[in-house]
Amino acid sequence: MGRFHHKYTLPAIILLLIVAIGGLVAGVLNFRNQTTLPSDSNSSAIGVELNQTFGYVDLHELQDHGISFVYLRSTQGRSYFDDDYLSYRDQVLGTKMAFGTSIAYSNESTPEQHYQYFMKKVGLNTGSLPILIEPAVDDHSNRYLEQMAQFIRMLENHGKLVMVDVNIRYKPLFPDGTLFITNGKKAPSKMKYSFWRYTNNGRVKSVSGLENGVAMLAYNGTVTQYKQRYGQLTQ
Repeated sequence: MGRFHHKYTLPAIILLLIVAIGGLVAGVLNFRNQTTLPSDSNSSAIGVELNQTFGYVDLHELQDHGISFVYLRSTQGRSYFDDDYLSYRDQVLGTKMAFGTSIAYSNESTPEQHYQYFMKKVGLNTGSLPILIEPAVDDHSNRYLEQMAQFIRMLENHGKLVMVDVNIRYKPLFPDGTLFITNGKKAPSKMKYSFWRYTNNGRVKSVSGLENGVAMLAYNGTVTQYKQRYGQLTQ
């Protein structure tokens, strides 16, 4: 009788191993399909940056999957305008998400040229989030940043809040009130940075076109602060 029972032991062990491995694989695959979240689980709101390279993205699906805000790429210098900026802007107004406008600052155009082209293509409907200025080049010389600061002053003359994607150590070069955003795996100081780009290779669950390669951001403040400044959370 002992042999009769033992002959089922090995198959049972093998079956349990198969089930365990299957569960592990399923868990890994499910994790890979989830929205990429910041390491700081206390982040109050998350968002994405969109531009024409993604093609059509359904912003209502973004909202349904916990995205609270979007940054839309607009102009660079005096001649480049993102093909999908206006269609994204029209679409986001039909959602509960906040939106902001991002600008790539070129070293080949003057502050006045940046300003004139931006006003021509975008105007003052830039969203409730701060206008985001991102360097289009790796040049962080004082001359380049001072020209960027001149452009920021032109936007501020319209009552616009502006945020720059440069290190906080350059703060003395910029107008008072300029905000800062930073990258990195760890949540930055809330005293220094207003937003955090926590990955450039994220994904949003179940949203076609955003399976990988998505720049994702978190608001670096409390839920109450976010709601007061920018609107509702969708999570």
